[in-house]
Amino acid sequence: MKKYFAKGKTVAATAMAALLVSTTAFAAEKPQESIPATEILTIEEAQALEAQKEKELTFEEAVELATKNSSDLRSVAETADYLQDLKEDIWDITGSFSVPTVSYQQWVDDDIYAIYSSIQNISSSMTKNRYSEELTKISLEATVKNYYTSIFSDQSSLELAKKDMEVKKTLWEQGQRKNQLGLLSDYDLNTLRSDYEQAQYNVTKLEMALEQEYLSFYNFIGEDREKDYTLVYDVEYAPYELPQPMTQYINNKMNTDYTIKLQEQAVEDAEFNKNYMSMSSTNATSANNKHSYEEAKRSLKTAKDSKELAIQNAYNSILSLESQYDSAVTTLEQAEAAQRAAEVNYKAGNTTAITLDQAALAVEQAQNAVTQLEYAHDMQIYQFENTELLSSGTTGKTSA
Repeated sequence: MKKYFAKGKTVAATAMAALLVSTTAFAAEKPQESIPATEILTIEEAQALEAQKEKELTFEEAVELATKNSSDLRSVAETADYLQDLKEDIWDITGSFSVPTVSYQQWVDDDIYAIYSSIQNISSSMTKNRYSEELTKISLEATVKNYYTSIFSDQSSLELAKKDMEVKKTLWEQGQRKNQLGLLSDYDLNTLRSDYEQAQYNVTKLEMALEQEYLSFYNFIGEDREKDYTLVYDVEYAPYELPQPMTQYINNKMNTDYTIKLQEQAVEDAEFNKNYMSMSSTNATSANNKHSYEEAKRSLKTAKDSKELAIQNAYNSILSLESQYDSAVTTLEQAEAAQRAAEVNYKAGNTTAITLDQAALAVEQAQNAVTQLEYAHDMQIYQFENTELLSSGTTGKTSA
């Protein structure tokens, strides 16, 4: 007698077996209360299901693996420790770790300048290293997200390509029979064969590209390909709503974007060099430092202007994708209506099976277009909300 357990339960095998024996005995007394067949699995099926769940890898889990595997983050951590040691050395010598803030140029003793300069350099390096850590984390998460969206997107395209190949194969096989009967020219038959071969090539190409993506992904998270994880990633499409007016959104991002913060730190460093001069410095050095300070301020303004443009472009890309999505959904609805009409005509004997297959393929093509736009929309929103990923030329993926 087979043993069963309720689908979705996660109990130990021995305890589960004992429970199922008692459940079976109880069911014998009250057969009307037996578990519906649609809600039970065999022990073997349940174990397979649990094994599958254990191999599932969510986006968040993949980010954790990538973080642990990142040599860049390890390097940042080592740099942080090194800078902390330097800071403590300065503290032991001076009893403090700060430079008096001044808004004008002053010439100081060489020894004082050496101390102030060391403090400024170490403090600046610590700040930039901290920003670098945050940028690295954002980059890691973005890379994992890109792998997920790309893999799922390509899987959707692969399934479509396989169905297209089957239809092309059927058309070619039918063409061979028609050609034998003199109902199709050799030229048209060759065209059908070429279409089928191209469809086969498309499937092979996508399979190879997808496997390469998987290999690259596994290497990025530091896992063996043999793990053969089942990637879990849910994308729920919804039109994007700005959390606040665009001007306010941009201003807030300017205060939190780490690429801008790095530019601001460069201005602070240049200002220190402008305001603090050692007694042994020359007037030429002073003039050069003043010029560097003005250059740093201009670079900061350019960076902010570019970032503002990039944010606006990214938002426009979101709106463009949403317009394309609405159009794609309409196309899908039309394809589904055409498929229903084809089914009616097929049942009535007014059309052939291949026509029905082609109508179904058109639905798959339309659905794939919708799916591609969902992933593109999801990724574009992510970039829009993590403005460190944007540059002045960023417009986002606006087509599937």
